[in-house]
Amino acid sequence: MKASVLIVDDDIRINELLREIYSMEQYEIYSALNGQEALNQLEEHPDIDLIILDVMMPELSGWDILPYIKEMYDAKVLILTALSDTVSEVKGLREGADDYVSKPFSRAVLLERSRKLISQRQEQAGQEYRFEGLSLDPRGHLVKIDDEIISLTGKEYRLLLLLMSNCNQVLSREMIIEKVWGIEYDVDSRNVDTQIKMLRHSIRDYGKNIRTVRGIGYCFDGEVEHL
Repeated sequence: MKASVLIVDDDIRINELLREIYSMEQYEIYSALNGQEALNQLEEHPDIDLIILDVMMPELSGWDILPYIKEMYDAKVLILTALSDTVSEVKGLREGADDYVSKPFSRAVLLERSRKLISQRQEQAGQEYRFEGLSLDPRGHLVKIDDEIISLTGKEYRLLLLLMSNCNQVLSREMIIEKVWGIEYDVDSRNVDTQIKMLRHSIRDYGKNIRTVRGIGYCFDGEVEHL
C-alpha cells in the first residue's frame, strides 16, 4: 500500500508544486487550500500518513487545526511555512507537530524529513495486537471489543498502542509523554493519569488490565498476541 500525504496550503502555486514533488515519489496525494478543507479530507481519509501543513490560511489556520489533528488522528504533521522565527517553530512543536521546515525550502531536505516521518508512522502501524476480545489494528486504525468498533481519541489510541505493544512492561510517565505527546510537548504526569483514566473507561472491562505502578507509571497486564 502506498503511503499517503495530505498537502494543506492556500497558495495554489505552492500547493500544485508540492503535489508534483510528492507525486513523483509515488505517494498517494490529497490536498486542501484551507484548514476546513483539510479537516474534511481527514474525515474522509483518516489513515493519511503525513500532513504537510501551512499555518497562515483562511477558514481555519494551521494553528487552529493542529491540536485537533493530533488529538483525533495518528498522522505525522510537518509544518511548512514562511514563518521562520524561533517562536513560531517552538509553538508548532509544542502544539504537537512532528517537524518544521521553513519556506523557501530545499526539495531534498523536505523529502528526506517526510520519508523519516512516514517511516516512523508505518513502523508503528505494522501489525495487529490482540488480547482476548480486545484488538487493535494499526493498519486500519481500528480498536475492537468482541468485533465491535470502539471509538477512541487520538491520544487514547496512541496510548493503548504503546501499552499493548509493550505488554507486561512497566512504562514510566516520562516515556509515555515522549511517545504519546512528543518530547517537545509541555505536559506533566497529571495529563498521563487523566488519559489513562479515560482509556480505561473506553475499553470497558479491559481497563482493569492497565495496572498502575505507584511512583513509576503504568503496565498492560496480559499476553498480547502480535498478528
